[in-house]
Amino acid sequence: MKKITFLSLTFLLILVASCGNVKEIQQAVYGGNYDRAIDMSIEKIKIKKGKKSADEYVTLLKESYDKAVSRDLALIDKLTKDPNPDKWRQIYDTYLLLDTRQEKIKPVLPLYLLKQNKQVNFSFQDYTSRILDAKKHLVEHLYKKAKILLYSNNKSDVRQAYDLLDELDRIDTGYKDVSQLMQQAHERGTTYAFVKISNETDKVIPKKLEDELLNFSSYGADNFWVAYHNKKLTGKYYDYTINLKFKQINISPDQDREKEVVEEKTIQDGYTYQKDANGNIVRDSLGNAIKIPRMIKVRSNLHLYQQYKEAQVTAQAEITNNHNGQLVDNFPLQSKFVFNHVYATQSGDQRAIRDEYVKFLKERRIQFPTSEQMIYDASQDLKMQFKDILNKADF
Repeated sequence: MKKITFLSLTFLLILVASCGNVKEIQQAVYGGNYDRAIDMSIEKIKIKKGKKSADEYVTLLKESYDKAVSRDLALIDKLTKDPNPDKWRQIYDTYLLLDTRQEKIKPVLPLYLLKQNKQVNFSFQDYTSRILDAKKHLVEHLYKKAKILLYSNNKSDVRQAYDLLDELDRIDTGYKDVSQLMQQAHERGTTYAFVKISNETDKVIPKKLEDELLNFSSYGADNFWVAYHNKKLTGKYYDYTINLKFKQINISPDQDREKEVVEEKTIQDGYTYQKDANGNIVRDSLGNAIKIPRMIKVRSNLHLYQQYKEAQVTAQAEITNNHNGQLVDNFPLQSKFVFNHVYATQSGDQRAIRDEYVKFLKERRIQFPTSEQMIYDASQDLKMQFKDILNKADF
């Protein structure tokens, strides 16, 4: 009885799952999502083809396909009457969709309704000439519109021209002089920014730091529509000036700090043997002498030496619009670097020293970094902050 119940339950679950799939496809059809219904139907047909259970999916595939084709052809008919030349993009895409859709169905043909012993026929068309005609109109429209925008004095128009030319090139690679026009559009649509460094402090900015700050490729300043230059090119107009101003640099003096720490610890130092009242060594059941750890207290005088120095750098990145001379934005920047070197010496028993101090015994006194090195190290975070400003600039 249990076996029959289990089989019945299994059959019921399969039936419910099957109905659920059919209902999902039906919902897609009723919602006008015909291509999703087509995709789901095809996947089911691939699994069930040759079985009567495939009939309902074949029926849904036929219904979805017919409705999709009817809708798309009606849309094309409507668009054809529209005087706006932008229509050609949608007409072209719709013809491609019609062609792709039927090519998707062809691999599962022929299809039959096995319960009715009837073949299901699909109405396919050759859209080649219509695709080529729509493509021709679209390409001509994109080319014409792009050339008009290309010579605008508005950079956003020029950038739109680039996008149109890029779209055209993907549709019809090698069309006329599109490649040259794209280069021209990129040149005219690019915002040029001159980046310089100003030092308003009483300290010298390391040459290495200046070179790195102005070497935009080294730290990834990358923007397709913005070009950063650290030297002005003859005849080039710069839309913006970005001035990285070093406002303040503070460097502490070299500091030597010393601290004495007395370390004590109770440790095991060998062992003794357990003896009975008569002085004899006590043994365990296996005859082994019983050992007792011998504990002793050890002591060490630890001298900790700390070499300490810190530098703080404060700067500000100012962006000026050269067209009107107005300050567009300014960003405060700040970074810090701490030189902290610790070494130690000891006298007494080193075993008393805690593990956290042992590593310092391996160190020795070193030279303090120069002010130039401190400024350079302190500016590494600042360099990353400046990089973010350049990458996020919206010109």
